[in-house]
Amino acid sequence: MAKDTNKKLSVFSDVITSLSYDAASAVDGIEVLSKEGKRSFRGSGISVYFLPNDKVTIDLFVNIQFGYQVPATVATVQERVKTEVENSTKYQVHSVNVQVVDVICPQ
Repeated sequence: MAKDTNKKLSVFSDVITSLSYDAASAVDGIEVLSKEGKRSFRGSGISVYFLPNDKVTIDLFVNIQFGYQVPATVATVQERVKTEVENSTKYQVHSVNVQVVDVICPQ
C-alpha cells in the first residue's frame, strides 16, 4: 500500500512540475533554472512538496531578464502556477515560492 502511494505521488509530482514549468515559462522575462546550472532543462528548477488534505507547496528557481519589475513578474508567476495546478489537478496550492537567482541580459 505505501509503495503504491509513493508511486502515485511521484507521478503527481511530475505532472505538477510540468504544469508549473509551462505556466512559469509563459511569463515574459522568466527563465526556469535547472539543478545543474544549465539553462532550459525542463522543470528541474522546481520542487513539489505534498501537504496533508491534498495541498501542495511549489518552489521555483528562476532567472529574470533585465528590465522587468521583479515583484510584479514574480506575482504573475505565482498566480499563473497556482491557477494552472489547481485547474488541472485535484490539489490546492498552499504556496508558490519563487526564488530569483539572477538578473540576466536578453540575448
